[in-house]
Amino acid sequence: MSGATDGAPDATTGYLVSDLVSMALRQIGVGAMGTTASGPDTADGIMHLNMMLAQWQRKRWLVPNLVDEACMSTGSSVYYIGPGADIDVAVRPAQVVSAYARLLNGAPAQTDGDFARSDFSSSDFSTPTSGLDGSGYPIDYSLAPIPSYEDYAALSLKALKTWPNYFHYNPAFPMGEFRPWPIPQEGVWELHVLYAQPLPAGLTADMPINLPPEYWDAIMWSLAARLAPSYGQEASPTVLSAAKSALDTIRSANQQVPILGMPAILTPIGNPFYWPGLEMQKL
Repeated sequence: MSGATDGAPDATTGYLVSDLVSMALRQIGVGAMGTTASGPDTADGIMHLNMMLAQWQRKRWLVPNLVDEACMSTGSSVYYIGPGADIDVAVRPAQVVSAYARLLNGAPAQTDGDFARSDFSSSDFSTPTSGLDGSGYPIDYSLAPIPSYEDYAALSLKALKTWPNYFHYNPAFPMGEFRPWPIPQEGVWELHVLYAQPLPAGLTADMPINLPPEYWDAIMWSLAARLAPSYGQEASPTVLSAAKSALDTIRSANQQVPILGMPAILTPIGNPFYWPGLEMQKL
């Protein structure tokens, strides 16, 4: 049964899957004019919805949140990410968008949860244990990505154990493989990975669409465009235009553009041909 009999979504969880699938079908004339979509029509719509969200998961601008997960260094060269793994998450991420290593300096390890809720405990901000040298405070060091396994394989001394500077992530299935390099010392470092928060998966008719409100419209129109060929139709210009507009709204809401990084040779400090005022030149 639909959870929005009066047209209004639940204040906390939004619309049910059956609500949005029914509305999407009505946009292409299935279940319109006072009729009701059949059970097989609704089942097909739910299947398409799950497949569509699985595709959206791989597009950064369609994911509303990044998650920061961490694990303690064990001296291993590889840390697995997935259900029950070293970094225990329900679904292994397809990509680690960023990573850093935290030198604990005697500070306690992070508690479970993302960085917005529990990145630090109050004890992390206690008085340093030895003067002004910063000991007792955790210090984060960004890890630069090694973009491909071929590049990682080209490293001559993979077993080097010292201060970590790089990482490679291999999105193996069902467990992703996170490789920091050089290999960090056991028990001294906390390794953090940032990845796209999983979108809802395995949805059934009576489950809520637990996403921000701007997703409701995008799901309805995009699902209508996706379902149209199943009924011998081409998605109408109205449906396609509404879907594009709704997706553009999500893009503008989720867009986060990192600061542009430049090779050291192109920066004033790293450039051997630097002269005073170089940083003020217009290119």
